[in-house]
Amino acid sequence: MSAAGSQPAGGAAAPAPPGPPLPYAQRPDWADVTPVHIPEEAVVAIQYTAEHSDALGYFRAVVRSGELSPRVLALTADMIRFNQADYTAWRVRWRCVQALGPEALASELDFTHAVMLENAKNYQLWNHRRLCALQLGAACADREDAFTREAIAFDEKNYHAWAHRQAVVRVSGRWAAELAFAAELIERDVRNNTAWNQRMFCLQHMPREGADDAAWLRRELEYVAGAIAKAPRNEAPWRYLTGLFATLQPWAGQPRALSTFPDVHQICQEALQECPACAPALDVMAAYYEGLAALGVARAQQQLAAAGGAPGAGPVQGAVAGVLHAVAAANSALEEAGLADPMRAPYWFHRMRGLTPLQAQAEALLA
Repeated sequence: MSAAGSQPAGGAAAPAPPGPPLPYAQRPDWADVTPVHIPEEAVVAIQYTAEHSDALGYFRAVVRSGELSPRVLALTADMIRFNQADYTAWRVRWRCVQALGPEALASELDFTHAVMLENAKNYQLWNHRRLCALQLGAACADREDAFTREAIAFDEKNYHAWAHRQAVVRVSGRWAAELAFAAELIERDVRNNTAWNQRMFCLQHMPREGADDAAWLRRELEYVAGAIAKAPRNEAPWRYLTGLFATLQPWAGQPRALSTFPDVHQICQEALQECPACAPALDVMAAYYEGLAALGVARAQQQLAAAGGAPGAGPVQGAVAGVLHAVAAANSALEEAGLADPMRAPYWFHRMRGLTPLQAQAEALLA
């Protein structure tokens, strides 16, 4: 095709592509600034491009002078373009945003969005975005929801995006919506341990519906049971299950609280019926029986004291028999877990050794 044939209609010449940006040393609006250059040691010299080195000289100058202005904000954009991990440039940029006031925040969100599309796991990016979002307060919720959804759609386990959502939901109070979002991700991939963690975060901080804590927990256990049924060997819901008792109040303050809910035993049984060699189910089953044994020892000690120290008392013997049965059941579950998951044999052995003191305490009550 001839040169004439390549021209747009009307014979007008195509616009020339933009040339390289003008060096800072040639920009009139920077003529009042003397760049600061540091002598380089040949052994450890950083290989900056000419463009980067030029901008860096002016950046050092404004850091030294403490100038916070629109032109410094634009300079930090170049510094971040050269090196997105330049935490000093990000820090100066945030100070500029603070100095310029709320009107600078909207364009700043656009800037961080562009950076996120290039590198969604940039620590400095997420820290800066959080500072801007929290400055806006609850009004930021919708935009930050869309922003983090975009990052999570690319990588559902992007820790930075999930942590950002936690910071925003604390400010906005949209706990129910966040719980629903975590459930949406769990429904999509029941093995998404990051989404399970987000669900736990919500339960730790959101207001609890109703006054019956036990009924509320049973409903949560039903949710966990449904997830386990989809993939019994998936560790995530099992760790979440034990975390309910270790993390949430009032159960976190109650020793062996997991063993006071027969629902846990039922969940383990159902999983083992579907998958007999399910190591996570055997692990939790052993913990359930170990807790029963510990609670039984405490109950037997109380009954012994009530009986005036007579070890032959019927209630004491019954409690001790229950303890020994629970210890045997826990040992059996751990032995099966060792067969199901031999790679963790030292762990299962350690758990079995932990049952020995409980058995010894129970037997001593009969002496």
